[in-house]
Amino acid sequence: MMSGAARSALRMALAAGATALVAGSLHIPQTFLSVLAAQLTTGIAFQHGRSGFLLRLAAAFGGSLTGLLLLISLSDQYWFSLPAFGVLAGWGTLWVARRGDPGAAILFCMGLCGMFSAGIVEPAPGILVGIAHGLSLATAVVFSRLAQWVLPVSVGPAHLRGPEPRALQIGVTAPFTLVAACAAFPSMAVVSTIASLATVLTLSPGARDVWEKLCGGALGVAASFAFLTVVSGAGNDLALFLLGLAGALGVFEWIACRCPQRGPLFRQAGALFAVAATILPRPSDSLFASTERQMAVLLGLAVAAALHLAMSRRPAGSKAAS
Repeated sequence: MMSGAARSALRMALAAGATALVAGSLHIPQTFLSVLAAQLTTGIAFQHGRSGFLLRLAAAFGGSLTGLLLLISLSDQYWFSLPAFGVLAGWGTLWVARRGDPGAAILFCMGLCGMFSAGIVEPAPGILVGIAHGLSLATAVVFSRLAQWVLPVSVGPAHLRGPEPRALQIGVTAPFTLVAACAAFPSMAVVSTIASLATVLTLSPGARDVWEKLCGGALGVAASFAFLTVVSGAGNDLALFLLGLAGALGVFEWIACRCPQRGPLFRQAGALFAVAATILPRPSDSLFASTERQMAVLLGLAVAAALHLAMSRRPAGSKAAS
Protein backbone atom coordinates (compact mmCIF):
# COMPACT_ATOMS: atom_id res chain seq x y z
CA MET A 1 0.00 0.00 0.00
CA MET A 2 1.30 3.45 -0.94
CA SER A 3 2.43 5.58 2.00
CA GLY A 4 0.97 9.00 2.69
CA ALA A 5 4.21 10.74 1.72
CA ALA A 6 4.38 8.87 -1.57
CA ARG A 7 0.75 9.73 -2.34
CA SER A 8 1.40 13.40 -1.65
CA ALA A 9 4.52 13.39 -3.82
CA LEU A 10 2.78 11.64 -6.69
CA ARG A 11 -0.21 14.00 -6.42
CA MET A 12 2.12 17.00 -6.55
CA ALA A 13 4.08 15.64 -9.51
CA LEU A 14 0.90 14.85 -11.42
CA ALA A 15 -0.67 18.27 -10.87
CA ALA A 16 2.50 20.28 -11.54
CA GLY A 17 3.58 18.27 -14.59
CA ALA A 18 0.16 18.36 -16.25
CA THR A 19 -0.25 22.07 -15.46
CA ALA A 20 3.16 22.91 -16.96
CA LEU A 21 2.44 20.84 -20.07
CA VAL A 22 -0.92 22.46 -20.81
CA ALA A 23 0.12 26.02 -19.87
CA GLY A 24 3.27 25.69 -21.97
CA SER A 25 1.37 24.22 -24.92
CA LEU A 26 -1.06 27.16 -24.82
CA HIS A 27 1.94 29.57 -24.71
CA ILE A 28 0.54 31.33 -21.65
CA PRO A 29 2.95 34.11 -20.60
CA GLN A 30 5.01 33.43 -17.48
CA THR A 31 4.05 29.78 -17.13
CA PHE A 32 5.65 29.67 -13.69
CA LEU A 33 2.51 31.24 -12.24
CA SER A 34 0.38 28.20 -13.06
CA VAL A 35 2.99 25.73 -11.77
CA LEU A 36 3.42 27.70 -8.54
CA ALA A 37 -0.36 27.84 -8.06
CA ALA A 38 -0.51 24.06 -8.45
CA GLN A 39 2.39 23.63 -6.01
CA LEU A 40 0.78 25.87 -3.37
CA THR A 41 -2.79 24.55 -3.60
CA THR A 42 -2.65 20.88 -4.62
CA GLY A 43 -2.11 19.76 -1.02
CA ILE A 44 -5.06 21.81 0.28
CA ALA A 45 -8.32 19.89 0.14
CA PHE A 46 -11.20 21.45 -1.80
CA GLN A 47 -13.89 22.56 0.62
CA HIS A 48 -17.62 23.32 0.28
CA GLY A 49 -18.33 20.14 -1.65
CA ARG A 50 -18.72 20.36 -5.41
CA SER A 51 -18.84 24.15 -5.31
CA GLY A 52 -15.23 24.25 -4.06
CA PHE A 53 -13.91 23.84 -7.59
CA LEU A 54 -16.04 26.72 -8.92
CA LEU A 55 -15.07 28.78 -5.88
CA ARG A 56 -11.37 28.50 -6.68
CA LEU A 57 -11.96 29.35 -10.34
CA ALA A 58 -13.97 32.40 -9.28
CA ALA A 59 -11.23 33.45 -6.84
CA ALA A 60 -8.54 33.22 -9.53
CA PHE A 61 -10.48 35.26 -12.09
CA GLY A 62 -11.84 37.54 -9.36
CA GLY A 63 -8.32 38.47 -8.31
CA SER A 64 -7.35 39.25 -11.91
CA LEU A 65 -10.51 41.32 -12.41
CA THR A 66 -9.90 43.23 -9.17
CA GLY A 67 -6.37 44.07 -10.31
CA LEU A 68 -7.68 45.18 -13.71
CA LEU A 69 -10.28 47.49 -12.14
CA LEU A 70 -7.59 48.95 -9.89
CA LEU A 71 -5.33 49.65 -12.86
CA ILE A 72 -8.15 51.30 -14.80
CA SER A 73 -9.53 53.40 -11.96
CA LEU A 74 -6.16 54.66 -10.66
CA SER A 75 -3.97 54.62 -13.76
CA ASP A 76 -0.73 56.62 -13.34
CA GLN A 77 -1.69 57.58 -9.78
CA TYR A 78 0.90 55.56 -7.91
CA TRP A 79 0.48 57.35 -4.57
CA PHE A 80 -3.07 56.00 -4.49
CA SER A 81 -2.87 52.79 -6.50
CA LEU A 82 -0.01 51.22 -4.52
CA PRO A 83 -1.69 51.64 -1.09
CA ALA A 84 -4.97 50.43 -2.61
CA PHE A 85 -3.11 47.43 -4.01
CA GLY A 86 -1.79 46.62 -0.54
CA VAL A 87 -5.24 46.91 1.05
CA LEU A 88 -6.88 44.72 -1.59
CA ALA A 89 -4.08 42.13 -1.46
CA GLY A 90 -4.16 41.89 2.35
CA TRP A 91 -7.75 42.24 3.39
CA GLY A 92 -9.16 40.87 0.12
CA THR A 93 -7.16 37.67 0.58
CA LEU A 94 -8.30 37.36 4.19
CA TRP A 95 -11.94 37.93 3.16
CA VAL A 96 -11.75 35.16 0.57
CA ALA A 97 -10.03 32.81 3.04
CA ARG A 98 -12.77 33.23 5.62
CA ARG A 99 -15.62 32.82 3.15
CA GLY A 100 -14.01 30.30 0.84
CA ASP A 101 -10.96 28.17 1.61
CA PRO A 102 -7.20 28.78 1.89
CA GLY A 103 -6.62 27.56 -1.67
CA ALA A 104 -9.10 30.11 -3.03
CA ALA A 105 -7.42 32.86 -0.99
CA ILE A 106 -4.00 32.01 -2.47
CA LEU A 107 -5.44 32.06 -5.99
CA PHE A 108 -7.16 35.42 -5.40
CA CYS A 109 -3.92 36.94 -4.15
CA MET A 110 -1.91 35.53 -7.06
CA GLY A 111 -4.48 36.74 -9.61
CA LEU A 112 -4.52 40.25 -8.15
CA CYS A 113 -0.73 40.51 -7.91
CA GLY A 114 -0.17 38.99 -11.35
CA MET A 115 -2.48 41.51 -13.00
CA PHE A 116 -1.43 44.63 -11.06
CA SER A 117 2.32 43.91 -11.14
CA ALA A 118 2.24 43.33 -14.91
CA GLY A 119 0.04 46.31 -15.69
CA ILE A 120 1.77 48.90 -13.55
CA VAL A 121 5.07 48.45 -15.43
CA GLU A 122 3.74 48.30 -19.01
CA PRO A 123 0.01 49.17 -18.91
CA ALA A 124 -1.23 48.11 -22.35
CA PRO A 125 0.65 44.81 -22.87
CA GLY A 126 0.68 44.19 -19.13
CA ILE A 127 -3.09 44.06 -18.95
CA LEU A 128 -3.16 41.42 -21.69
CA VAL A 129 -0.55 39.41 -19.80
CA GLY A 130 -2.58 39.83 -16.61
CA ILE A 131 -5.67 38.43 -18.31
CA ALA A 132 -3.59 35.47 -19.46
CA HIS A 133 -2.54 34.98 -15.82
CA GLY A 134 -6.17 34.31 -14.95
CA LEU A 135 -6.20 31.49 -17.51
CA SER A 136 -2.90 30.27 -16.09
CA LEU A 137 -4.36 30.02 -12.58
CA ALA A 138 -7.48 28.33 -13.89
CA THR A 139 -5.29 25.67 -15.50
CA ALA A 140 -3.71 25.00 -12.11
CA VAL A 141 -7.15 24.70 -10.48
CA VAL A 142 -8.29 22.14 -13.05
CA PHE A 143 -5.27 19.88 -12.67
CA SER A 144 -5.11 20.28 -8.90
CA ARG A 145 -8.70 19.04 -8.78
CA LEU A 146 -7.92 16.14 -11.11
CA ALA A 147 -4.87 15.18 -9.03
CA GLN A 148 -6.97 15.23 -5.85
CA TRP A 149 -9.63 13.13 -7.56
CA VAL A 150 -7.02 10.49 -8.47
CA LEU A 151 -5.21 10.73 -5.11
CA PRO A 152 -7.56 12.30 -2.52
CA VAL A 153 -6.15 14.56 0.19
CA SER A 154 -6.44 13.54 3.83
CA VAL A 155 -7.70 16.65 5.61
CA GLY A 156 -6.29 15.69 9.02
CA PRO A 157 -2.90 17.49 9.19
CA ALA A 158 -3.09 21.23 9.69
CA HIS A 159 -0.61 21.97 6.88
CA LEU A 160 -2.97 20.38 4.36
CA ARG A 161 -5.73 22.78 5.36
CA GLY A 162 -3.41 25.72 4.90
CA PRO A 163 -2.74 28.68 7.23
CA GLU A 164 -5.07 31.65 7.54
CA PRO A 165 -3.42 34.65 5.83
CA ARG A 166 -2.44 37.70 7.88
CA ALA A 167 -3.91 40.72 6.16
CA LEU A 168 -1.52 43.39 7.44
CA GLN A 169 1.61 41.47 6.51
CA ILE A 170 0.37 40.67 3.00
CA GLY A 171 -0.84 44.24 2.55
CA VAL A 172 2.59 45.66 3.42
CA THR A 173 4.68 43.05 1.60
CA ALA A 174 2.91 43.26 -1.78
CA PRO A 175 3.51 46.98 -2.59
CA PHE A 176 6.97 47.04 -0.98
CA THR A 177 8.12 44.13 -3.11
CA LEU A 178 6.60 45.62 -6.24
CA VAL A 179 8.42 48.94 -5.73
CA ALA A 180 11.72 47.14 -5.06
CA ALA A 181 11.27 44.96 -8.14
CA CYS A 182 10.42 47.92 -10.37
CA ALA A 183 13.65 49.56 -9.21
CA ALA A 184 15.87 46.49 -9.63
CA PHE A 185 14.24 44.19 -12.22
CA PRO A 186 11.34 46.00 -13.94
CA SER A 187 10.74 43.18 -16.42
CA MET A 188 10.52 40.70 -13.52
CA ALA A 189 8.10 42.63 -11.29
CA VAL A 190 5.54 39.82 -11.40
CA VAL A 191 8.20 37.24 -10.53
CA SER A 192 9.46 39.11 -7.46
CA THR A 193 5.99 39.98 -6.19
CA ILE A 194 4.65 36.45 -6.57
CA ALA A 195 7.81 34.96 -5.00
CA SER A 196 7.44 37.22 -1.94
CA LEU A 197 3.77 36.35 -1.56
CA ALA A 198 4.49 32.64 -1.95
CA THR A 199 6.72 33.15 1.08
CA VAL A 200 4.50 35.34 3.23
CA LEU A 201 1.31 33.34 2.61
CA THR A 202 2.85 30.31 4.30
CA LEU A 203 4.86 31.95 7.09
CA SER A 204 3.97 31.25 10.71
CA PRO A 205 4.04 34.03 13.33
CA GLY A 206 7.44 34.64 14.90
CA ALA A 207 11.02 34.71 13.69
CA ARG A 208 11.90 30.99 13.74
CA ASP A 209 9.97 30.04 10.63
CA VAL A 210 11.55 32.78 8.53
CA TRP A 211 15.00 31.24 8.70
CA GLU A 212 13.64 27.96 7.40
CA LYS A 213 11.95 29.87 4.59
CA LEU A 214 15.21 31.64 3.73
CA CYS A 215 17.12 28.35 3.65
CA GLY A 216 14.34 26.73 1.67
CA GLY A 217 14.29 29.59 -0.82
CA ALA A 218 18.04 29.41 -1.31
CA LEU A 219 17.79 25.63 -1.74
CA GLY A 220 15.02 26.02 -4.32
CA VAL A 221 16.95 28.57 -6.37
CA ALA A 222 20.14 26.49 -6.23
CA ALA A 223 18.19 23.39 -7.29
CA SER A 224 16.65 25.34 -10.19
CA PHE A 225 20.10 26.38 -11.40
CA ALA A 226 21.35 22.79 -11.28
CA PHE A 227 18.17 21.57 -12.97
CA LEU A 228 18.38 24.10 -15.81
CA THR A 229 22.06 23.28 -16.30
CA VAL A 230 21.19 19.61 -16.79
CA VAL A 231 18.29 20.42 -19.13
CA SER A 232 20.42 22.81 -21.17
CA GLY A 233 23.19 20.22 -21.43
CA ALA A 234 20.67 17.62 -22.63
CA GLY A 235 19.65 19.78 -25.59
CA ASN A 236 16.63 21.49 -24.00
CA ASP A 237 14.47 18.41 -24.41
CA LEU A 238 10.87 19.26 -23.48
CA ALA A 239 9.98 15.77 -22.23
CA LEU A 240 13.05 15.73 -19.97
CA PHE A 241 12.18 19.19 -18.73
CA LEU A 242 8.60 18.29 -17.79
CA LEU A 243 9.56 14.98 -16.16
CA GLY A 244 12.36 16.65 -14.21
CA LEU A 245 10.16 19.56 -13.10
CA ALA A 246 7.36 17.27 -11.91
CA GLY A 247 9.81 14.87 -10.29
CA ALA A 248 11.67 17.60 -8.42
CA LEU A 249 8.47 19.11 -7.00
CA GLY A 250 7.32 15.61 -6.04
CA VAL A 251 10.59 14.94 -4.24
CA PHE A 252 10.38 18.21 -2.28
CA GLU A 253 6.83 17.29 -1.20
CA TRP A 254 7.88 13.74 -0.29
CA ILE A 255 10.68 15.00 1.96
CA ALA A 256 8.34 17.58 3.54
CA CYS A 257 5.87 14.81 4.42
CA ARG A 258 8.54 12.42 5.66
CA CYS A 259 10.18 15.10 7.83
CA PRO A 260 7.28 17.26 9.11
CA GLN A 261 9.59 19.33 11.32
CA ARG A 262 11.36 20.48 8.15
CA GLY A 263 8.19 20.70 6.08
CA PRO A 264 8.21 24.52 5.75
CA LEU A 265 11.79 24.46 4.49
CA PHE A 266 11.20 21.92 1.73
CA ARG A 267 7.81 23.30 0.70
CA GLN A 268 9.41 26.73 0.40
CA ALA A 269 12.17 25.14 -1.69
CA GLY A 270 9.51 23.62 -3.93
CA ALA A 271 7.69 26.95 -4.32
CA LEU A 272 10.82 28.89 -5.23
CA PHE A 273 11.97 26.07 -7.51
CA ALA A 274 8.62 26.30 -9.33
CA VAL A 275 9.13 30.03 -9.90
CA ALA A 276 12.82 29.94 -10.85
CA ALA A 277 12.92 26.74 -12.91
CA THR A 278 9.70 26.98 -14.92
CA ILE A 279 11.23 28.26 -18.13
CA LEU A 280 10.05 25.95 -20.89
CA PRO A 281 13.30 25.17 -22.73
CA ARG A 282 14.12 26.73 -26.08
CA PRO A 283 17.40 25.73 -27.77
CA SER A 284 18.15 29.30 -28.83
CA ASP A 285 18.20 30.54 -25.23
CA SER A 286 21.34 30.43 -23.13
CA LEU A 287 21.42 29.42 -19.49
CA PHE A 288 21.91 33.06 -18.55
CA ALA A 289 18.32 33.79 -19.61
CA SER A 290 17.23 32.39 -16.24
CA THR A 291 19.70 34.37 -14.11
CA GLU A 292 17.61 37.54 -13.89
CA ARG A 293 14.56 35.52 -12.87
CA GLN A 294 16.51 33.77 -10.12
CA MET A 295 17.76 37.13 -8.83
CA ALA A 296 14.20 38.46 -8.90
CA VAL A 297 13.06 35.42 -6.90
CA LEU A 298 15.74 36.05 -4.27
CA LEU A 299 14.74 39.72 -4.10
CA GLY A 300 11.13 38.78 -3.40
CA LEU A 301 12.23 36.28 -0.77
CA ALA A 302 14.50 38.83 0.93
CA VAL A 303 11.81 41.54 1.07
CA ALA A 304 9.24 39.11 2.50
CA ALA A 305 11.68 37.83 5.11
CA ALA A 306 12.86 41.29 6.15
CA LEU A 307 9.33 42.63 6.56
CA HIS A 308 8.25 39.52 8.46
CA LEU A 309 11.14 39.87 10.90
CA ALA A 310 10.46 43.59 11.35
CA MET A 311 6.76 43.06 11.99
CA SER A 312 7.43 40.15 14.35
CA ARG A 313 9.46 42.41 16.63
CA ARG A 314 6.61 44.77 17.43
CA PRO A 315 5.69 45.24 21.12
CA ALA A 316 3.94 42.23 22.63
CA GLY A 317 0.79 44.27 23.32
CA SER A 318 0.17 45.00 19.66
CA LYS A 319 -1.43 42.40 17.42
CA ALA A 320 -1.54 42.11 13.68
CA ALA A 321 -4.78 43.21 12.11
CA SER A 322 -6.86 40.37 10.85
